[in-house]
Amino acid sequence: MDSTKADIKIREILRGEDTWGAGSPSDQATAFFLDTMLDDMVTRVRQRNSALRRPVDLLISMSGFSPLTTILAYELIRPRRLLVIYSEQANASVDFIAGRVIGPGRLRFQDFSHRSVEPTDPQGVYREVKAELDRSAMPNSRRLSAVIDITGGKKVMSAAAALAAWQLNLGICYLDGEYDQEFRRVVPGDERPLLLDNPTALFGEQEMAAALETFRNGAFGSAHAQYQELCEQIAEPVRARFMRALSELYRTWCDLDLSALPDCIATVEGALAAYRDLTSETCDRITEQLAFLRSLTTEPPDLNRLLVCFYVLGMHYQAIGRHDFAALLFYRTVEGCLARRLELRFPGFSCKKADYRLIGDVDDLTRAYRRAMSDTGAQGSAELPADVDLRTAVLLLYALGDDFISQAGLHTPSSVKSLRDLAAVRNDSVLAHGYRTISPAQSDKLSARAKHLLTVFWKLHGPPTDVQALCQRLRFVDTDR
Repeated sequence: MDSTKADIKIREILRGEDTWGAGSPSDQATAFFLDTMLDDMVTRVRQRNSALRRPVDLLISMSGFSPLTTILAYELIRPRRLLVIYSEQANASVDFIAGRVIGPGRLRFQDFSHRSVEPTDPQGVYREVKAELDRSAMPNSRRLSAVIDITGGKKVMSAAAALAAWQLNLGICYLDGEYDQEFRRVVPGDERPLLLDNPTALFGEQEMAAALETFRNGAFGSAHAQYQELCEQIAEPVRARFMRALSELYRTWCDLDLSALPDCIATVEGALAAYRDLTSETCDRITEQLAFLRSLTTEPPDLNRLLVCFYVLGMHYQAIGRHDFAALLFYRTVEGCLARRLELRFPGFSCKKADYRLIGDVDDLTRAYRRAMSDTGAQGSAELPADVDLRTAVLLLYALGDDFISQAGLHTPSSVKSLRDLAAVRNDSVLAHGYRTISPAQSDKLSARAKHLLTVFWKLHGPPTDVQALCQRLRFVDTDR
C-alpha cells in the first residue's frame, strides 16, 4: 500500500471510521501498521542506519501496555535472543510480542524469554538484566553483545534499565519520534531509533579521566591510544582530539625524534585552535612549548636549546621515578654545556673531531692538559684525544682557566674530581656501561649539577632570560583543561 494511503487509513482506523480486525481502535491501528507498514519501514530505516546492521547477541526490552516499541526494536536490531521485562499489569503484551517475534526466520521459542518486575523497584530491573547476562555468557570468553531498549515500560523501569546499561557497560536503544496528539504517542512508522554506547562511553568522562591519569604518568604512547579510541566513541571529541595530539607530541619529544616533530607541532596547533576550554595559562605554556620545539627542527637544531631539552626531559623522567633515564639526560646536559663552551669560545672547533690548533699552540695546550690531569688525579692517556667527552672537556677548560669553569665552581682539583666521580655514577648504570641502577639520591645529585651548569652556560651564551623559569614553562602540562 502507498505510504500516503496507509497513513490516511491508519488514522481512519484510529478514529473508528474504518476497521482492521478486532479490538479497540488503537489495537486495530497497531495491527494495521504491523501487518502492512512494518516491513517497508524496517527496510528503509536499516538502510539509513548502518549501526542497526551490527550483530547483537541479546536485546533486553522494557515493555509497557503497548507491545509496539518492543516489536519495533526487535525488527530493527534483529538480535539472536530477546528478553522482555514488563510489569504484571502489562502481561497481555507478552503474548502479543511472542506472536510477532517467534517463527520461521525469526526467534526460536528457546531464544525468547520474559520476566515480570515490580515497576517501582529499580533493583528488580537490574537483577533481571544481570541474571540474563550471566545466563547468556558467550563461549571462548567472547564478550556478549547486548543492548537494552529503554523506550517502553514505566518511567522508573526505563531509568533503572539505563542505569543498568551504565553499570554493566551495555548499549542502549531508544525509539524517538514526534509526539502525535491524535495518537497520543509517536505515530507508528515515524519512530527514529537511537543506538547509543554505554552512557559513560557516550560522554567519555570516566574514560577521559583514565586517559588523563595515563598521560600524567608519562605513558604518552598508551595515552595516545586511549584518546584515539575516545575520538571514535564520544559525542563531542574535541577535547579528546586535542589530548591525542598533545600525547603524540610529548611521546615524540621524549623519544627525541626531531624529524617527526614538525608534523606533531602542526597537529597540536590545529587541535589547539579547535579546543576552547583550555585555561589561558595552559594555552600559553603549550604555545611556548611549540615555539621552543620548532627551534629543534632546524638543520642543525639550536644546540643551546637542545641542552635545555635534555634537562627538561631529565626532570620529567626523574618526576615519574625513571632515574636511569633521568641520569642519562642530566649527564648529556652537563657534557653538552662543557662541550658547547669549548665550541663557542673557539669558533670552528668540534668536540666530535677535535682540531686543537683552533684553540692555540698544541704543545702548550698538551702541557697544560697534562698538568690538569696531574692536579686533579685523572687517570688515562696524557695525549689530547680525537673525541672530546665530558672528562676531557672539563680538563681542557680547567687547563685553559676558562671563565665558565670559575663561574661553575669547577676551578679546584677537588671540584673537578667531584664532577668526575658523579659522571662515573652514570657510566656504571645499566643504561650506560655498567649494571647498577641509579638511586633517587644519585639522580638528585646529577639533577642539581645539571641545573647549575646549565644556568651558568645560559648566562654566558643564552638570551637574557631566566633559563630555569624557561625549563619550568617547558615541563609537560598535566591537565586537559
